[in-house]
Amino acid sequence: MTNDKVRSDPLTSSWAERVRNAAFAHEDISGGPLVTDRPWVIAHRGYSGAAPENTLAAVDAARMVGADWIEVDLHVSGDGTPTVIHDQSVDRTTDGSGAVGRLDDDTLSRLDAGSWAGPGFAGQRLPKLDTLLRDVSTNGGRLLLELKGEWSPGAVASVAGSIIDEGMADRTVVQSFSVATLAFLRDIAPLVERCLLRTVPREDDLAVVDDLQALAYNPSVRGFFMRRGVVDQFLDAGCGMFVWTVDDPTSWEKLFGAGVHGIITNLPATLQGYLAAKYEPV
Repeated sequence: MTNDKVRSDPLTSSWAERVRNAAFAHEDISGGPLVTDRPWVIAHRGYSGAAPENTLAAVDAARMVGADWIEVDLHVSGDGTPTVIHDQSVDRTTDGSGAVGRLDDDTLSRLDAGSWAGPGFAGQRLPKLDTLLRDVSTNGGRLLLELKGEWSPGAVASVAGSIIDEGMADRTVVQSFSVATLAFLRDIAPLVERCLLRTVPREDDLAVVDDLQALAYNPSVRGFFMRRGVVDQFLDAGCGMFVWTVDDPTSWEKLFGAGVHGIITNLPATLQGYLAAKYEPV
């Protein structure tokens, strides 16, 4: 598929408008308009440098430093509950052990997900998706939810239903490495925006993103610089692009110069300060 074909298609030619107007046009948590004339700061696993990753404490920390978006990860528990955690097992970030997919919701909800990061975080739990959505709906923020691994249609429908029922469809975007998972979401709940994740961009990804009707294409920072010819096709077509995970100011500068729309970072406060100095008038 050529860039000309992408630009002539009614769906894909609307990419740029969707990036700037769809989920992104809403007011920020202070009541002012969301900034759209500079790249977005996306806090990786919440503000994981200030609080234990993928907990409500990390979500609140990201909100406090003004992150435009809060990225978190989801796995499905053994009894089908979407749960906020990065790893397939609970061993690294809780006081428990075992695979998330083999533990039920009751067991997961009792694990301590904060003590490993310091005594001040003791008692932090692994949030259920519904709990996270209520928190952000009430207290402010926007969510970039990564569905880890392959998800069944039923599990995808559960996530989409929770997002819509909580009134968060205009403040939530779902991303995944799994094309099949995103295709289920497209078919089940086209209202919920989607992004395709890639570690290394592929030559045929423009056609894949077109078919998924995805809002954005999100490569790793290594893949971005390794395959500039591929990623430039997306940027030339006006597709949204959020690059992960970038903590280096030199890379920030290069990425912003290339025209990416957002940076997923472990250092949201630092990146906010960098952008303030770069984009705010003197």
